[in-house]
Amino acid sequence: MKNQLRRLWIDNRAFFLAACLLFIGGGLIGFLQASAVESMVNQLMDQLKEIVERIRESGGGVLATFWMIFSNNVVSSLMMMALGLFFAFFPIIGLLSNGILLGFILSKAQGVSPWLMLGAGILPHGIFELPAVLFAAGFGIRLGVLSFRSVGVLIQPHKGERLKNDWYDTLKQFPVAVLAVIGLLLIAAIVESAITPYIIQELLGGKMRINLLN
Repeated sequence: MKNQLRRLWIDNRAFFLAACLLFIGGGLIGFLQASAVESMVNQLMDQLKEIVERIRESGGGVLATFWMIFSNNVVSSLMMMALGLFFAFFPIIGLLSNGILLGFILSKAQGVSPWLMLGAGILPHGIFELPAVLFAAGFGIRLGVLSFRSVGVLIQPHKGERLKNDWYDTLKQFPVAVLAVIGLLLIAAIVESAITPYIIQELLGGKMRINLLN
């Protein structure tokens, strides 16, 4: 398994880096151009509010919070992986949208440094969640690149054999990639539901206020 994970990382690190750059780019847009993306962010916030409401309906405890966060992240990540098959459109849009949302929220934090908010509210679980999401999206981008290359083979059929081997290697790694992503998201959900709230309370307390209406 260790060798499989090592091979998985080596074969996908370039796509992981591409995913990181897209996410950071989205974050900069959301932070620096908050007013321009506000309408789009409001739609994304509505989705988050629905998740919060479902948590409350489930009792609002740590277990309900964990399951809602974990299941939502797993579904979203696996969709970005699988739907990358459609020329990487969905993982790219997902990365930009999530980056914009994070940047927007940080730009609207009032009464507290955005860096403190990032460190207290996101970093504890984000060190597991972000790599999982970015890797899933990167794998989706890899599938999208292969889809583009498959179209290109119609013009350059001599590249068909190499493309066939690349498809084989990628699909062979897919189950391992899924397990790795789910494992990281499991740890992230545990931290986010059981530990992050206490860190926020201790470090930020009542000082944190996010104004999403102005």
